[in-house]
Amino acid sequence: MKRVVYLGLFGLLITSMGLEAQVNKVINPNFDEVTKKIKDLGGAENLVGWYSPLEMTPADVFSSEVKKGEVMIPENIRGRAETVEGMNYAGILAYSEREASPRTYLVNKMDKKLVAGKKYCVSMYLSLSDLSKYSCDNVGIYLSSKDVKKKDIEEYSITPQITYFENRIVDEMFDWVKVCGKYEADGSERYIAIGNFAPQSAVKLGKMRRPREFKVPQTRDAYYFVDAVSVIALDHLDSPCDCSVKDDEGPKLDVVYTKNVSEGMEGTVSERIELVVVQFDNNSKTLSGSDKAKADDIAGLLMEDPTLNIMIVGHTAEAEEYDLSIDRAKAVFTYLVTDKKIDANRMDYAGKGYDEPKKEGTDAQSNAENRRVEFKVK
Repeated sequence: MKRVVYLGLFGLLITSMGLEAQVNKVINPNFDEVTKKIKDLGGAENLVGWYSPLEMTPADVFSSEVKKGEVMIPENIRGRAETVEGMNYAGILAYSEREASPRTYLVNKMDKKLVAGKKYCVSMYLSLSDLSKYSCDNVGIYLSSKDVKKKDIEEYSITPQITYFENRIVDEMFDWVKVCGKYEADGSERYIAIGNFAPQSAVKLGKMRRPREFKVPQTRDAYYFVDAVSVIALDHLDSPCDCSVKDDEGPKLDVVYTKNVSEGMEGTVSERIELVVVQFDNNSKTLSGSDKAKADDIAGLLMEDPTLNIMIVGHTAEAEEYDLSIDRAKAVFTYLVTDKKIDANRMDYAGKGYDEPKKEGTDAQSNAENRRVEFKVK
């Protein structure tokens, strides 16, 4: 009789373990399963469940089982970091100064599609490499029904549903930052992709100091270690999907922008105002987290010099409707008045359509740079 009971309990334990393994929809969430031993950079090609888009530079994998070389854990070519859990973690290039090196991405095909109407907690852990000269925003997780292709990335047609809280810059070097969010599935999602999918002109940066223990030069990029990726239904979580961030979390950094503003935002208040550019997604007039951060900079500058008045000018890519340029300018105006409490009498707004393109052309990069709002001091 006892034997039957023990066998029954053992069977329940095995069943429970099997169900637990199925809770996380991500295959190989800790990058521990490999098809062959990791020895060099570009190891994403050897991961089970993960890969980098075809014809793009593969992401890196770092392993505790490597005893020497560039891809060791904890110390490697990019700095030093322990794993969140397991034996390995991945590494992606999220930004490169002057686009000198190609960004890298990670893609995972889940076993099954997500369930329509079901809510999930989607998360990953990021840590900025110790040798990175920059940190950046827009590093996120994109859930989709189709595989992510090189063409999609180069056209900047991807907007991640999950980024760090309010799309803040991830600048933590000495610990892991949890990037997470709640997501309601439409039932078509089968793929997840990780990386920075924003055009270079829309990326907000932090400038980093090299830690004292490292003597080699910084890399002129923003490179992130990635670990513990998960997509778990809310009703399967042991604790709430808490994705909030304390306002005082992390070091305070000097903010710089790519292409749109000079490093350190030097010059008079008027000059600094006219350096700020707010970018928009294709056919969008909605302010994202990074867009609001740039509008916040304008609000700060206007408070710094209360004698200044500005004109907010919207622009479009060639294929977009003229009225969208007005809508974009109005969106920024409204945000500054309602959220930042800037006196409406100090600001006007107008649209220019495609009359004054930032960059001539209809390629993806030109379109991305032309979808913008600029500021002129009156």
